[in-house]
Amino acid sequence: MAQYFYKALKNNKTEVKGYIEAESPKEARDKIHKMGFLPTNIYEESFEKKAFPSNKASKIEYLSLSDKIFFTSELEVMISSEISIAEALETLENHAHKPKLIMLARDLKEKILSGSTFSEALKSYEKVFGGIYLGLCTAGEQSGQLDKTFKYLLTILRKQEDLKSRVINMSIYPAITVIILIAVFILCGKFIFPAFTNSAYLSPEEIPFMVNIVTGTCDIIFKYWMIIILLIAAGGFAVTKIWEQSSIKKHFDKQILKIPLVRDFVRYVNLSAFFTVLNVAYEAGLTIVSSIELSEETIKNTKIKTEAEKSRKLVTGGELLSEAFVKTEFLPPVFNTLILTGEKSGKLGQMFRDIALAIDKKLDMVTDALAKAFQPTLTVIIGLVVGYIVIAFFQLYTTAVGSMF
Repeated sequence: MAQYFYKALKNNKTEVKGYIEAESPKEARDKIHKMGFLPTNIYEESFEKKAFPSNKASKIEYLSLSDKIFFTSELEVMISSEISIAEALETLENHAHKPKLIMLARDLKEKILSGSTFSEALKSYEKVFGGIYLGLCTAGEQSGQLDKTFKYLLTILRKQEDLKSRVINMSIYPAITVIILIAVFILCGKFIFPAFTNSAYLSPEEIPFMVNIVTGTCDIIFKYWMIIILLIAAGGFAVTKIWEQSSIKKHFDKQILKIPLVRDFVRYVNLSAFFTVLNVAYEAGLTIVSSIELSEETIKNTKIKTEAEKSRKLVTGGELLSEAFVKTEFLPPVFNTLILTGEKSGKLGQMFRDIALAIDKKLDMVTDALAKAFQPTLTVIIGLVVGYIVIAFFQLYTTAVGSMF
């Protein structure tokens, strides 16, 4: 019979530690349950003192959104079944489908077996998961509700995935249209126009100016394509560096909120993420100030983020959240009414959830309107490009016919 060291929660609050003899981890877990404790870690005594190298895992600097969802979902299922976090990570290590996830689970497990809590082990991956993920895991672990925290995190991650797919779907039609226009432009400039010119035996002086622009542009693209690619890459790098300057980004973020539809889309995207995290953080037991501070990390627009920061400072100074939001104009008036109702009824967490759902509906409507607004714009662009090519071809045809007489 082996001796197991365990960590458990008493009344879902106080952490207790001790040793227990059992034939297997499952038997040890059952014995701890009979003692009235909720086990969080169970492992043999020798494991507690053992240090494990994790050099490979420390190289993990990025996980895709789908990988994070898989990782969180697997842990949520196992933790909800009262399996300890160390056992859950070991199971994930043995059954994960990607090397990165295997190394991540192994490294976190080894840190926990060395005496760290899950949130402490996760700190070395803050850049991978983000401050919000780490902050909620810390709050969930301290409150003894890590299973619920994983469920909340899944809601946040899936909402991010939904928004990502929505933006991609919006971009598919414009992207395909641009590709087709480029293909038509190159086809005419590189093959059709030159073939027509050669068959009509036109001299360079007889070729219309509009045709020369098309063929000349295509010749430059095919002749200097490598230089053009390098220039585009250099331009993208330069734009990125310029974008990193806070003054430039602040100006852009301020101006984009003046564009109809785009303004609503940007604001609702930021507010949706903000209130989703605010609801989760508040329900996890964080104070309203800490919840707002954690939720601020979801806001990408600097102007909207400044409004949120001002609201937090007002709440820290003693004002009600509804009053702070009114003064900073962070929220539309109808949502401020819901906040005020939540404060009076003591159901602020529920109101945060209701606001997040209402904002999601608003976001759906704005997304549809924005997608419809793209259509006439693309129609105009298609008309201009096709019209230019038709006029150029008509001029070329007229010149060719005129040269025959």
